[in-house]
This record gives sequence, C-alpha cells and structure tokens, in this order.
Amino acid sequence: MGNALALPITAAESRPSVKIVCCDAEWETLREDWNALYAASPGASTPLDFRWLRQWWTSYAGALAGAGLRIVTLWRGSELIGVLPLYVRRERLGPFAIQRLGFLSTGEAEVEETCPDYLNLLCRAGEEAICSDAAWRAIEAMSFDHMELLNIPEGALVQSAAAPRGLIRNSRGACLIADLNGGFDAYLKRLSANSRQNARRLIREAERAGVQFELAEAAQADEVFVDLIRLHQARWTANGQPGAFAAPRFVAFHRAMVSHWMRDRRVVLARMSLAKQPVAILYGFVTGTRFDFYQSGIRMNDSCPLRSPGTLAHLLLMRALVGRGITAYDFLSGSAPYKARLTTSATGLLEIGLWRTTVRSVLFRSAAWGGRALQRGVRLLLLLLPGSTA
Repeated sequence: MGNALALPITAAESRPSVKIVCCDAEWETLREDWNALYAASPGASTPLDFRWLRQWWTSYAGALAGAGLRIVTLWRGSELIGVLPLYVRRERLGPFAIQRLGFLSTGEAEVEETCPDYLNLLCRAGEEAICSDAAWRAIEAMSFDHMELLNIPEGALVQSAAAPRGLIRNSRGACLIADLNGGFDAYLKRLSANSRQNARRLIREAERAGVQFELAEAAQADEVFVDLIRLHQARWTANGQPGAFAAPRFVAFHRAMVSHWMRDRRVVLARMSLAKQPVAILYGFVTGTRFDFYQSGIRMNDSCPLRSPGTLAHLLLMRALVGRGITAYDFLSGSAPYKARLTTSATGLLEIGLWRTTVRSVLFRSAAWGGRALQRGVRLLLLLLPGSTA
C-alpha cells in the first residue's frame, strides 16, 4: 500500500494483517473501506467517522509540531475489519522534547481543542478481541516516548492479553445519557418524580409563552450557526471566559462539519426562539439512532422571561428527535447538574497512558517534575514572607 508501513504477522492465521498508514494520500484511498467498516461497527461514534477525522487533520495538523499519521489498519484479506486512528507529535518542555502518540482529534492547544468522546478501536462485530490484540502489537512496534489515549469507553481496547505492561488507567468522568426508547412520554416516566414534574412544567410554560422551536434545514444552517456562536460567546465573555468559539481554527472546523453533514442530517442545529428572537441554540451530531449533544448558546439575562431556557431547549429537542428515530440522547462528558437531572444512565470514560523508558522521556519527565517542584517552592517561600497572603 504505497507509503504504508507493513508489520510482520507471525502468529496464528486467524490474526488480521496489519498495515500502518503514514501519509495523507494513502489514508484517502481508505475512504470507502472505512465508511463500510463504520456502518458495520457497533462501536461507531462521531469522532471515529472518516469525514470528522480527515477534516480534523486538515484543520489542525499544521499547528501540531512534528505531526505524523500512524493509523493502524487491520485486514482480513481485502476486507478492512478494524482501524485505530493514531498519530504522533512532538511535545517540548524547555530544551527537552518527546514523541507523543495519541488519537487523531486530540492534542490541540487547550483554547481550540475539539474534546471528542468515545474514541476507540473501530472494528467489525465479533472481531473485537482479535483486533484489539493486533492493535496493541502494532503499537508496541511503533516509535514513541509517551502514549496518551483519551476518552475511551470503559472496557474497550484495554481488555487484551497483548496490552503492554505498565499501562496507566485513569477515569475521565462519564457521558450522561437519556434513554428515549418508547418515545418522549416513556422517557419522562424514567426520570425522578421531581425531574418529571419540572420537565412538564417547563414545557407548559413554554407553550403559554409562545416559544417557537425548530430543527434547522440545510438552507438555514449558516444563519443558525451564527446564532449559536453569538449566544455562546456572549454568555462566556460576560463571565470573563474566552468561550469555545473564540478560536478561529475551532470555528472553521465546525463550519466545515456543518457543511459536510447537514443535508444528510448527521448534524443537528436546533433553535428555540421567543418573539422571533433566538433564546437557545443546541448543536450536535447523529450516529445511527444516537444523538450526541456537543455545544450550545443560551441567552441568560433578565430580558429572557423563560425559566431554565437551556433545560427547556433540551427537552424540546428530545421530543423532536424521537420523531427522527433517535433512541438515545447523549450529553457526552461533563457533570453539569442539569445533565444529571435529565439523564437515565452513564458510560464511563478512561484515559490510558504509557511512558517508555527512553533518554528523551526521562529528561522530559524530570524537567516537568522539577518545574512543579520549583512552583511549589516559590509558593511556600511566598507564604513564609512577612505580610504575605499568597
């Protein structure tokens, strides 16, 4: 496969062949095979979609020092049965640098990160164990100093005899999910009595107030996306925060995704208005029968007479999406109280890390430890100074 790096397979014939894709042109040739795998995989998620990953790489690769693709592809004959979308980048700390291996769609600067959840090994049903073993062997053969795999669903990927020793597993919180099976009324019955009563009260108040709610069509996408940015930024800047849409690269990435996916309803932009003025915009993605809520813009000031406009908008969107066959409304990661009140289950997320003992990693970690020790020492010194309130 051109510039792909082939790894020898020496064990049983049942193992898939493994090829590491290292260049854009080779990756592009996988589009149809990847899409077929995605459609057949029970673990498919928004940030494992070929279009998402290709757009992310186009938008962000130039800002990542020394970035290079390391996409693990697993084949049974001519059939793609698994992919693990990885890349390496160089990370510096003063004069020291390491090679860090991680998922595509992670590793950006904090001010412009896309924060994807449900990153994982994408594979066909029934091939999970075989693909996991092969993927770990592929990782073992790669050159890197530190591996950092973020936001993996609990139990995924790591359950393999081939996983290397020394893996560090940490919780990354949980994604909170509302079960919409059976329709909106059935969902409400799954909530606590207080949450159910509050939800019905909010909807009645909205009806009396004349709230308008709509799911944007493709022709409205740009207009509603602009409303999303305006409301989101206004709320966050009022609190002294930059807001997610302050970063031009982040905005460009999401504009592209809206453009790619709006017509086939992979993107949802929902607008709630009062007296023709937008009060709330909700933005997210559809994979199969699951909706992933990604971002919002809510008008929160004295001029909005609605109580809890954000919660109301989520309830109205749930009710609308049931009509499109959505059975799960995923709030993704984050522990906001309103999410806890509206959800019925949760999926835990993990971070998996691995440090190799290399000269680079030892120097890098020593510098990081020394920097933290220095900061602690400065804070302690300030506390000991006469009259200090540090």
